[in-house]
Amino acid sequence: MQIMLIGEYIRQRRLDLGITQAELCEGCCAVSTLSRLEAGKQVPGRALVHALLQRLGLPEEQYFALLGESEAAVEALKKDIRADEIRFHKALADQRPQIREEAMEKLARLEALTEEDDRITRQYILSSKVTLGRPEGPYSVQERLDMLMGAIRLTVPRFDLDKIGLFRYSINETTVINQIASAYANAGEREKAAGIYSQLLSYIEAHDRNLPGFANHFCLVAHNYAIDLGLWGHYKEAIALAERGWELCVAYGDYQFLAGFLAILAECSFFLGEKEKSAKLYCQAYCLYDVTRDNRNRETMRQEMRERLGLKPPY
Repeated sequence: MQIMLIGEYIRQRRLDLGITQAELCEGCCAVSTLSRLEAGKQVPGRALVHALLQRLGLPEEQYFALLGESEAAVEALKKDIRADEIRFHKALADQRPQIREEAMEKLARLEALTEEDDRITRQYILSSKVTLGRPEGPYSVQERLDMLMGAIRLTVPRFDLDKIGLFRYSINETTVINQIASAYANAGEREKAAGIYSQLLSYIEAHDRNLPGFANHFCLVAHNYAIDLGLWGHYKEAIALAERGWELCVAYGDYQFLAGFLAILAECSFFLGEKEKSAKLYCQAYCLYDVTRDNRNRETMRQEMRERLGLKPPY
């Protein structure tokens, strides 16, 4: 087995891809820091190494490091906050304030542990705040866009929405870009959102296939893009994308967005006049939302089944 230092590993991959040090580390760290890392003269932090590996399309499980007490606490908080965000998304309106309060308390602890020059974690905190909104409800579209553009430019200073493929991204960075596209979609700027989603999916397909979270990450973007296409009236395109996402969910055993893809297929099939197919898909989506305790989307399915097809849920 060939053994390589992490810096040598990064350097070799970077050279294989024809990427300069400045291109790889832009926004994440100084060129001098990357140079010392590649030369084995500096011990890298976990967040920095993960971002660099993801930008290079490399699986993180090939990197092993002992975490210090502070880094371990940061990673644990990020995992808990992510779980709270998922709970927040699934919850009914009256359940959300309590979940938000719990998540915001963890974000405050994370901020206290974050160094001023840790732009990667600061980006994560800012994007999480956008997801959770204010106590009284979501931020306005313009506020969300301002916050998210500020977040992505923490680590990609020259980021351009029309030239997404020019840069390399970590998973958190592409997640922020997905949030930007979603904000435009919510504002009714569907063509703008579609352009961002399309570029982002092309990037993920081209660069992230070796990452362990590839299927989940692709499906996150594909799910939002398919919703946008459906609302835009591009039903056939939405169906094609939802079916692709369904295939990936099954192939990779990652089912987080499966119910969402079924719901998209159900709705688009209904508007294309395929009512029998739509009814079956609605029932499948409803059952999955119920099993995964996604109360908000389960109730949406119940209402659409009744209003559009005169159906009652199976239970």
